[in-house]
Amino acid sequence: MIAICFGIGLGVLVGVVVLFQTNKGEETKVIPITRENDQQKAVDEDVPANASGTNLSVSSPANNSIVSKNSIEIAGVAKKNSLLVIQSASAEKIQKNENEEFKVETPLAVGENVIQISAYSDSSTPQEQTLRIYYIPAE
Repeated sequence: MIAICFGIGLGVLVGVVVLFQTNKGEETKVIPITRENDQQKAVDEDVPANASGTNLSVSSPANNSIVSKNSIEIAGVAKKNSLLVIQSASAEKIQKNENEEFKVETPLAVGENVIQISAYSDSSTPQEQTLRIYYIPAE
């Protein structure tokens, strides 16, 4: 009888400890994966970047370009004093756009590089543009 009571008490104690320890662990973070088809095109290429409603226009490089260098310069126009965020698998760069024009050098990984360029200006909703650049080293 003592052994049964001791077993039940020890089981309850272990259960309580496990219950409280799981709440102290790291919370699971869910990072949404977006596909290019799901994203809305933020910039109309026929409209200049300083027109109302648009904040970002990337002039070079062209989308789906193939390059033989391990870095590329991204150039374009964004609203003055906006925050530019350039994200790729190999680098992330953040800078304040002092002028309307910008140039940012970013490294490339071998193969396909998906580069997301975001410009934050007056609102918390950024203007975004996605580039796919293919780096194939010269042999």
